[in-house]
Amino acid sequence: MRATPDQVRKVMQQYVQAWATGNRELFMSLFAADARWADPVGSPEFVGREAIGGFWDFARKDPARTLTPKVEEMRACANEGVLRFTMQVRIPTRNEGLDLSIIDHFIVNDAGQIQIAQAFWDETTVSIPAGMKPFSPDVSEAYARDDAAPAGA
Repeated sequence: MRATPDQVRKVMQQYVQAWATGNRELFMSLFAADARWADPVGSPEFVGREAIGGFWDFARKDPARTLTPKVEEMRACANEGVLRFTMQVRIPTRNEGLDLSIIDHFIVNDAGQIQIAQAFWDETTVSIPAGMKPFSPDVSEAYARDDAAPAGA
């Protein structure tokens, strides 16, 4: 049976909760084994749960880095959803940070897991919080693991 809008909203809420609490187990449970995630759209996709886990590990690798999603809007239609939020990334020990305005699009499969995730953001959606220095993470590190190779690599 096709996922319902209520199921899609629940998945998006859990996605935000996982990022906010650093709960890798919850995050990983949201994705189908063969899920595809482009972050951002146009970059090589992470294909499969292990590759998606590589992205999580990259994003969370620095224990001094905090990731705080601030939800602005959530919409669900049929088995698809859109989540508009700002990811507040901070490294207080270095007074570095960025605010990344993101629109995520999700397609949820019949089992209630994310099958396709697409993050829409670019350099025009990034701002530096007042009084902080910018930092620029090297996302290529997320592809460094053998099981996190991008599609087509």
